Amino acid sequence: MRVGIPRETGEGEGRVAASPSAARSLCAAGHEVWVEQGAGAASGFPDDEYIRAGASISPTAEEVFDRAAWVWKVGAPTTHERTLLRADHTVAALLHGVGGPPCTWLALERCRAADGTLPVLAAMSEIAGRLAVDAATVALASGGRGILLGGVPGVEPSRLVVIGGGVAGATAARVASAVGADVQVLDIDVSRLRGLRLPGVSTLLATAHQIERALLHADVVIAAVRQDDATCPRIATRAHLALMQPGAVVVDLSILDGGAFESTVPTTLDKPTTLVDGIVHIGVPNFPGGVPRTASLALSQAALPFVLAALAGG
Repeated sequence: MRVGIPRETGEGEGRVAASPSAARSLCAAGHEVWVEQGAGAASGFPDDEYIRAGASISPTAEEVFDRAAWVWKVGAPTTHERTLLRADHTVAALLHGVGGPPCTWLALERCRAADGTLPVLAAMSEIAGRLAVDAATVALASGGRGILLGGVPGVEPSRLVVIGGGVAGATAARVASAVGADVQVLDIDVSRLRGLRLPGVSTLLATAHQIERALLHADVVIAAVRQDDATCPRIATRAHLALMQPGAVVVDLSILDGGAFESTVPTTLDKPTTLVDGIVHIGVPNFPGGVPRTASLALSQAALPFVLAALAGG
């Protein structure tokens, strides 16, 4: 099978779907791999590495799509890329609800392992959870409440609320507690909360009442919620912002699925914040794109077994 790896052109997107190691594995499995020139450059993978892995380099995305029957991407095809799709194409990517004619789609974020987990989504969620804490730290100091996330001796730490105890939320909670923040995690699944009984972390069942109480005193809210059908529940309306302290920060990691806060709009890695009713909002949909080498390696490692199985008809 001919597999095409185009260069990602989304704003602030430095990832590449397949690392040279993944390309080598595809070639070893008998597939022909075509990589767009410069596709791995932002992740630190020069074209020569792909050539040594057995792949061929194509000068344009148009040629990649023309040659390939399979297209492996990071994000959903752009408007231009959709004009290059044929009925015989299969596209594997982080689709987040994007799909439809004319081709076959493989949503990598919904691929499940035998134990029921979502390895590709988990890999990106873990990175996003870590970077969400970094983004909140910067926003608190610049444009926010002017406080240090972990405090200093003699000064209380910030209060950080995580809504959603999945991979992204749990990672954010661990990172924030490690730097000294006072962390509270809310989730509807008590078994998840049991796994987050850590020093500096308290847990609550995520009822509407408890969410409103948590918002009252939060310096930072990290929302990382997702339903089994891959949609995002709306946990806060714009009216909820009136409950929050002026300058508080909301990091909405659910923005790709529509946003957990009604008031969140998509932002970029270069300009991550917007101010709504005195509350700083961060709605970056591609946090992992800010660490493209790490994210590309994690993404390609997690997705490769599913891609190989699908290519083999499994």
